[in-house]
Amino acid sequence: MNPPSFSPKSRPVLLWGAIFLFVNGFFVAEVPQATRPELAGVSAAFVLVLWAPSAWILALWLGWKRATLVLGTLGAFAVGIESFAVVTGWPYGHFSYGEKIGTKLFGLVPWTVPFSWPPLVLGAAALAARITPKHPLIGAVAILLGFDLVLDPGAVQQEFWAYQAGGFYFGVPFSNFCGWIISGLIGVWLFSKASASRSQIPLPLVSSVTLILAFWTSVCLFTSLWIPALIGFGLLTLIWCQILGST
Repeated sequence: MNPPSFSPKSRPVLLWGAIFLFVNGFFVAEVPQATRPELAGVSAAFVLVLWAPSAWILALWLGWKRATLVLGTLGAFAVGIESFAVVTGWPYGHFSYGEKIGTKLFGLVPWTVPFSWPPLVLGAAALAARITPKHPLIGAVAILLGFDLVLDPGAVQQEFWAYQAGGFYFGVPFSNFCGWIISGLIGVWLFSKASASRSQIPLPLVSSVTLILAFWTSVCLFTSLWIPALIGFGLLTLIWCQILGST
């Protein structure tokens, strides 16, 4: 069975989804009430919706049992390392989640964490398999770091989480990016081991991260976070070049 691929019908669906999320990002940036704590359930619902496309593609590629194992492993790892970071400050630096992001597991991290991080790993791995095929692990971690250069400043600006000592990069400390390298290496390695016996990683695994980037690039743009917004547009361009060039 061939791995899932983008079809002439699926590309426009993803494009319109990205446009919809970009418009949503504008309203989140311009209307502070849109992310008040009472609406945390809406944010959680968005996380699940954005998780679904890549989870579906993964299941089509690996089968439901293995896909569930992969997603469960990545999700559990995300909860574990972020909980450890909130308590100890390692590896991301001392930070805490705000009230806008919903109910917390163990009083530490949002219950949506196991759904928000795996799509980033899947998307980075799918891109790296094409852009840096000789060094997929290094490439995927570098791409993951690029994602965070967009997501973290936007989330800090929206008070979804905050770093105790602030940071040089729009409130984000250098330690956070070191942490992303560490967690990214582990996450991509786990994914590569689970999918090693399969054919090339399907490009449609970038679907979720495309939507996520569209939203956060918009938030950064309309809150005058110019550098993160520029990086976001660059990453979206890179993704769409791969999508349009795929068969």
